[in-house]
Amino acid sequence: MIRLMLLFFILFAGVGRADEDAVTKYRDYLPAQLLALSEDERRSSVPIMFSGAANLAASPAGDLVMQANLNSLMYDGFADYDGAKRSFQADLGEAPTGELTVWQIHLLGYRASRVNMTSVSFFPFDFGGTMTENWAFVKGTVEIIDEKIAYPINHVDIECSRSEGTCTYRQIALKLPDANSWVQSYYVGEIANEIYRITQWEGQLIDAVPLNNSACRTNQLSLNFETQEFFEVARNNTAEDCQTMLGVTLPRLEKPRVSRIVDGREIISAEFKAISEETFKFFSSSFRSRVEEFVSQEGED
Repeated sequence: MIRLMLLFFILFAGVGRADEDAVTKYRDYLPAQLLALSEDERRSSVPIMFSGAANLAASPAGDLVMQANLNSLMYDGFADYDGAKRSFQADLGEAPTGELTVWQIHLLGYRASRVNMTSVSFFPFDFGGTMTENWAFVKGTVEIIDEKIAYPINHVDIECSRSEGTCTYRQIALKLPDANSWVQSYYVGEIANEIYRITQWEGQLIDAVPLNNSACRTNQLSLNFETQEFFEVARNNTAEDCQTMLGVTLPRLEKPRVSRIVDGREIISAEFKAISEETFKFFSSSFRSRVEEFVSQEGED
C-alpha cells in the first residue's frame, strides 16, 4: 500500500527539479549573459539553479565562495584562481576557458557540498522480533525483494497487542539528496504511522491488514517470530489504475510486491559507501592521482 505520508515524501523529493529542456538551453550561459536577459524570461524560463549561480557570481562574495568550493575539491582556488577554474573545466571534459558558465558554477557548488556530506547514524540498528502471550514487537529495515526501494535508509517499528487486536506500524526514512535536489542535506520523513487489524495470532505467527483499507494498495503483514522472518505483501486494492488524493496516478502492480524487514546495517553502509565513491570522483584529477598512487604504494609495502 502506498501511504499518504509516502506520497508527500516523494512529492517533496521531486520539488525543484529543473525542466530538462530549460537546462539544455541555458546551461552554457555565462553569468553576465543570463543576468542580461529580461526579468520576465529569467522568472518564467530560467532554471532556479542557474539564476542562483548567476547571482552568486555577481555578488561581492561570489569569487570567495567559488574559490572556497574549488579548494574543497582540491583545486588551488586561492593560490591560482584562474588556473583552478581551468582545471575544473578540463576535469568536466569541457573547454578550459577560465570563465565558468552557470551550469559549471552550479555543479561546482553541488560537488563541494556533496563531498562535505558525512555519514549519519541516528537510526537504531535493532533488528528482530520478540513475542509474549499478549505483546509482540518487531524492529528493522524494510527492503523490497527484487526491486530498488525509494528510501533504503529506513527504520520500522511494529508493536502488536493481542488483547486489542491491533498492530501499530511506524516507519521513518532518511532521504538522500541527488544532483537535482534543492540542497545537499539529508531529510528525515515519517513514511508511515498506521494501525493494522490482526487477522491471525497463532503460536509464533501474526498476520495483519490495515485497519483503514481504502488506499490504492493494501499491505499485509506476515510476522514469524520463530524463524525471525517478517514480510509485507502489497497488493492492488482497485481494479484499475488508482488516483490518489494528491492527484498522483498509481499504476496497478503486475504482481504482489513483497518486502521484508531485515537487519539494515549492510544496506545503510552500502548507501553511504556509494556516496563516498561518487564524491571521490569530484575531487581534482591531480589529487585523485596522488591518492591512487599512495594507495598503490601502500598495497605493495
